[in-house]
Amino acid sequence: MKQIIFHIDVNSAFLSWTAAENLKNGGAEDLRLIPSIIGGDIEKRHGIVLAKSIPAKKYNIQTGEPI
Repeated sequence: MKQIIFHIDVNSAFLSWTAAENLKNGGAEDLRLIPSIIGGDIEKRHGIVLAKSIPAKKYNIQTGEPI
């Protein structure tokens, strides 16, 4: 049997799901359209970048880097 490796990159999907949930709950801004990241603890302002929006790429933000 031939081995198949299947990789799914959900970086953009995770941000899109969060943006859609935010808009559904009354959020005013679409996170997909502004430089934004998902990750870390808001209160401690500590963590790593789990996902980023496409506009965040121009600021050289990398997934996995510290916040």
